[in-house]
Amino acid sequence: MGEVEGSRSIEDLTEAAAGGLRWVAYARIAIEVMLFAAMVFVARLVPPAAFGVFAVIVLAQELALTMPMEGVGGALVQRRQVDREHLQAGFCLTILTSLMLAAASAVAAVLLVGPIFGHEAMVLLLATTPYFLLGAIFAMPMAVLRRRLDFRLISILDVAQNTVRALSTIVLALCGLDAPALVFGGMIGLAVGVVVALFLAPVPLPHWHRQAARDLLPYGGPAALATVAWTGFRNGDYAIVGGVLGTTQAGLYWRAYQLAVEYQSKIAVTMTQIAFPVLSRSRDIGEMLALRRRMVRLQTVVIFPLLAVLVLLAPAIIPWLFGPAWAEAVTPTQVLVLGGAATLVINAAGSALMATGRARALLGFGVAHFLVYAAAVVATAHLGIVAVAVAGSIVHTAFLAVAYEMLLRDSGESPLRVLVGDLSPALVACLGLAALGVPANLALQAAGVPVTALVAGVCLAAAVGYLGALRLWFPASARDLGLAIRRILPDRVLGITRGRRPALAS
Repeated sequence: MGEVEGSRSIEDLTEAAAGGLRWVAYARIAIEVMLFAAMVFVARLVPPAAFGVFAVIVLAQELALTMPMEGVGGALVQRRQVDREHLQAGFCLTILTSLMLAAASAVAAVLLVGPIFGHEAMVLLLATTPYFLLGAIFAMPMAVLRRRLDFRLISILDVAQNTVRALSTIVLALCGLDAPALVFGGMIGLAVGVVVALFLAPVPLPHWHRQAARDLLPYGGPAALATVAWTGFRNGDYAIVGGVLGTTQAGLYWRAYQLAVEYQSKIAVTMTQIAFPVLSRSRDIGEMLALRRRMVRLQTVVIFPLLAVLVLLAPAIIPWLFGPAWAEAVTPTQVLVLGGAATLVINAAGSALMATGRARALLGFGVAHFLVYAAAVVATAHLGIVAVAVAGSIVHTAFLAVAYEMLLRDSGESPLRVLVGDLSPALVACLGLAALGVPANLALQAAGVPVTALVAGVCLAAAVGYLGALRLWFPASARDLGLAIRRILPDRVLGITRGRRPALAS
């Protein structure tokens, strides 16, 4: 198997990104609607304490998946040239790494998790160790698909895996399992994903090639280590909160973080799945930064209004959707929206750093972010989950500025000016959203309308205010949003032919 892929022009990459946008968008919409519905159903069967246990276990699951995917897998995607020997050596590296991680996870289960979180958490973490081998195998066909920019097959795979995950979790929860339903539902989904991925993108069996491994390690090693920091950053707070306040409070904080940070990140996957492989094929840093800027502005224009509406509606929709047991998650959810907005833009900067091969810089950033965030959570956990949410939002916002400083170093551009330019369309338009959304929210609450009518009325008023402000003050961003929608919606809905469909960016 030989493969030689050089850089592409910005026009080709723009078309590749636009072509992939429809597939990834359809997949993410289907996946997130399905997972959200499943989680609402499961939340009424499983108590918050069980979600607190799951929040501890998910740290290992995420590490098992992302370390080979972004380490060796990222190195395979980022390299200009990859051949059969690189794939075989990369496969060896992912398997060896997974075995070491599984052993470390088993030791941590016995020595740390059991004494702090209890016997059930220890047993579930031990039972999760096969996840590491599954993640190592899954990374290889995914790297092949990402390198090909085959977003259609990536989307099909994503839908298949998450469908099985959602259905498995529901079935296990209906059988009376609590935390095990959450843990093993994800494992079953990944196992099916591995089978489908190998069918869609077969890879050669692992075989050691020293030079090929050396080619991958300068990027793959630091990138893999960076995922340890990122995984700790994304999940370590749950473990700290659980250790200090107990699993019930950890479950409530997990719910708040999922709503304010993780769910919007999942929506942003529509762009981040496209960004890294597409930006990696840019001809030079100038074209890469220009393409990144359009992507970031589109992301923020789409997601920031969703976060703003979440702030308005959280007191009504969280107890209504998930049940009264989750009411304490309302305030931390509203506070964490700021952190969610910052994290969204940080992730976009991370994709650009990965595309330029700056794995060591990404590692340093990830370690620093994790250590500062963990210290802030430790310092505030005894004050309650609202205090933790405040500390987290402050840390994430501070590191957003650090991310832009790193990204634009030696570029000749002002990081602060670029950051303001990236965020201005979405932030200013959110003022229009608030101008209509807040009065509508207050009026409908005073009228005592049902929750469904409240949500519909506030969303309608917010959309009018947001889109009106965006079109008035940032017409270029409004056009990009319209073009993205036209790329995503089926031709028959828009009444146009595929051949006349405009490019996303020009």
